[in-house]
Amino acid sequence: MTTAMMHRRRVLDTIGPLLDTQTRPIGELLDSPRRLSTTVSSPIDVPGFDNSSMDGYAVAASTLRNAAQRHDADAKGIAHTVYGPIPVRGRVAAGARGGEVAPGTAVEIMTGAPLPAGTDTVIKIEDTQPGNFESSEITITLPATDTGPQPGDFVRSRGSDVAAGTAVLNAGLMLTPAHLGVAAACGITALEVQNLPRVLIVSTGDEITADAAAGIHDANSITLGASLRRLGVDTTIVTVPDDPQALLHAVQASESDLVISTGGISKGAHEVVKLAADLDEASTMVFEPIAMQPGGPQGCGTLAGTAWVALPGNPVSALISFEMFIRPALLGLEVDEDPRETEYHRLLGGLDEAPPSGKLQVRRAVMTGEGLELMGGSRSHLLHNYAQSTHLVFIPPAASGAQSDETEPGAGDRLKTWKIT
Repeated sequence: MTTAMMHRRRVLDTIGPLLDTQTRPIGELLDSPRRLSTTVSSPIDVPGFDNSSMDGYAVAASTLRNAAQRHDADAKGIAHTVYGPIPVRGRVAAGARGGEVAPGTAVEIMTGAPLPAGTDTVIKIEDTQPGNFESSEITITLPATDTGPQPGDFVRSRGSDVAAGTAVLNAGLMLTPAHLGVAAACGITALEVQNLPRVLIVSTGDEITADAAAGIHDANSITLGASLRRLGVDTTIVTVPDDPQALLHAVQASESDLVISTGGISKGAHEVVKLAADLDEASTMVFEPIAMQPGGPQGCGTLAGTAWVALPGNPVSALISFEMFIRPALLGLEVDEDPRETEYHRLLGGLDEAPPSGKLQVRRAVMTGEGLELMGGSRSHLLHNYAQSTHLVFIPPAASGAQSDETEPGAGDRLKTWKIT
């Protein structure tokens, strides 16, 4: 039987050619993760000038060494040196540049303001008397050391974060908020990233049409549509009955690059996606069960001249299949890369049902202070339990079933999880 990883490779091969590259303003990347296509180097030093890391006073270290000094001890007996008084001449605010500071004087300086010529160190306002700005002179109290104040104290040096020409973002990186912030700090306004295909979501089945005698509400198009749009994918949603001609017509009328369908691929008499593939001589669709629960029935290939991934119709099966196969493909990941934050957590209780032999079981769970509490069993229609869950939990095939030499996971065992909140 085809494994989940084998099917993931098939889906990657189907969706991968649709991932071209596009240069996009970083403001358009705030809500949707993208993989960077090219390595990015900073065109500038960051910071671009020496600046203060504190609110206080910019001064030359030599001014302090030459100032009148006295030595005190505080109530705990810690020795301090008092410098001054030192005249204060003006202020430098963030976003402004001050004039040169004369030897023997200091200037008020705010956090982030450029260090003016004639100064090389910053004294925190907390280390001064009277301890507030707009004073004509200050005294400075610092711990007594052998070296005294040194140039560079509380100064962010030019290029100390990033030197011009440094590669700051490597090709293939999944862009996080911090990565976008680095780009912005380096004055980079646009990035070349993988572009995503336009997706047509097709929910199939007579039961989801408005006039069905035994109808059900369509949850699949909502869960998949939300999942896709949160990746930044342009989506269109249609529902079609169990009519293969109607399905082909809906796809042919679309301008989408990729079809994701739900339902119509199992062993029933009205499996509409399979029937549509039978009508299309050019179709390359492969339908087969995979060794995974839930989400066993799967299909992938081309149909109606369009790349197509066919998911099972039960809502939990469809959503887990999206997480397992489609999300990593759209993110441009390799077959062995995880599309969600991976953690290992202890199982709070034993399994509430025997896992199937030889199949990867993907369960839902809530992470509590004590460990993972499984939710809803393996049944594929319990979407409410999925919505209450915080993690997907992986019970590997090697630990499943009576034919295995290994025992199934029990209370206290650590299992791989994906965080889904």
